[in-house]
Amino acid sequence: MERSRVGLVEPHGQARGPLHDAPCGANIPPTGPLKYSRPRQGGDGGVDGETCRNVRQVLREAEEALQQAGVVSARAEAEWLVAEACGLSRTELFLADSLPEPEILRRIDHWVLSRLTGEPLQHLIGYTDFCGHRLEVSRDVLIPRPETEALVDEARNYLEALTRRGIAPRVLDLGTGSGNIATSLSLAIPSCVVVAVELSWNALRTARANLRRHQLGSRVLLIQADWTQGLLRKPAFDLVISNPPYVPTSHVHGLPREVGYEPRLSLDGGCDGMAFHRRLIADAPALLRRDGVLCMECAESQAEVLCQLASRQSWVREVAIVNDLAGRPRGLWVAS
Repeated sequence: MERSRVGLVEPHGQARGPLHDAPCGANIPPTGPLKYSRPRQGGDGGVDGETCRNVRQVLREAEEALQQAGVVSARAEAEWLVAEACGLSRTELFLADSLPEPEILRRIDHWVLSRLTGEPLQHLIGYTDFCGHRLEVSRDVLIPRPETEALVDEARNYLEALTRRGIAPRVLDLGTGSGNIATSLSLAIPSCVVVAVELSWNALRTARANLRRHQLGSRVLLIQADWTQGLLRKPAFDLVISNPPYVPTSHVHGLPREVGYEPRLSLDGGCDGMAFHRRLIADAPALLRRDGVLCMECAESQAEVLCQLASRQSWVREVAIVNDLAGRPRGLWVAS
């Protein structure tokens, strides 16, 4: 990951979490034969003799079904589904040779069939990994992506520099969703104060669960509000960070089927996908302290346009494009 502006310090890379090999946007075709079926039930409600399967057989069947459906990381996803259902780690999974209980088999079959219809793996197992931390996810929030880790890594380096100067940083996370950014920054920088804003009450429930999971409930303030509503009283933040919706409205229906399980509120960025970015750039002077920074994610095709827009603002001192781990421009760093 690097900024594409000469003179800015290049931060170190961020290791990918274990769920990053199971992308939520895998290409599953909407139609076609799916050779996977539920086991037949015996008269007692259990799995009958012909369909008794040990862990390895179940894993193989799940992998084959996902491969036939076009899932890119079929093996990894099968391992996650079976391991989670059996209450095993992926390492323990390879050593297991027992017969799972009928209830566990039914759960695995249900999850695999749901995955074949396009439901994201992260929704099925209920969590994902982000910046090395396990986070709860639900249909009420956008599933955290590796691209956003580039912004968090950049922000963390900036906040660490402030703490070395004796400053307790104040951070505003707009559109917090699952709370992935707020959680990661709070864990990385214990001295920082984070205000996390979200419009959706349901999303706030997920964010609150993640804060409690990591014992951050008293260190991160969650606010239900429409973007910057009520926050524009005086500049109060050293960093404003956001992963705003940035899919053009006309493109939302053409997204991979998995993305349809995520809230449209977190995806639709207006006619050109940059409506919220413009609003952020306009509101930033009323939010940022002197020498503060606005950091926001964007689509690869939007980075240069937004860079030029920010450069024309009178309050902006410097602008940089943030590249993700693959070297693609996926964010903007705007310093006042």
